[in-house]
Amino acid sequence: MHGRLVETTASGARPLVPATPEPSLSRREILWQSLGLAGLPPLCCTTPEVPPGDVRFEGTLVVIDLDRARALQRVGSARAVVDAARGVNILVACTDEGRYAALDRTCTHGGAMCAYDHRRRTLRCTSMNHAEYDLRGTLLHGRTHGNLRAYEARRRGSRLEIALGGKR
Repeated sequence: MHGRLVETTASGARPLVPATPEPSLSRREILWQSLGLAGLPPLCCTTPEVPPGDVRFEGTLVVIDLDRARALQRVGSARAVVDAARGVNILVACTDEGRYAALDRTCTHGGAMCAYDHRRRTLRCTSMNHAEYDLRGTLLHGRTHGNLRAYEARRRGSRLEIALGGKR
């Protein structure tokens, strides 16, 4: 008698408590809740944010001061630029010396964040779906509903400029 406590007597089994249906959790929900209880980040990785003092907005440009955000100068590194008031949630990756990719960070599948995988030169969703996108934002595989938006990113001296107005 799964789902309820019973007492077995000579006359048969009788419930000790009223039978109530147990909530059913999917395997995914159990894993996510377990990670949350353990204080762990999502399944594969997170992307640190560029500190607010290292980024500013100039019209339709996001400008990152690379002298201050030094970690973003390292090939293979990635940082997030997040400004909820402006609706900005971008992942910026240093793909090669002096070259950058900037894409929306939110997976089109269920809203989980994507992270940069330098070895594969892709963005991967951090959910169990693991949708994967190339650096132009094109979906490579995964159960999702489209591509990520990619932005033009250009280094000018110690400034990294990301054009929010134009998709590349």
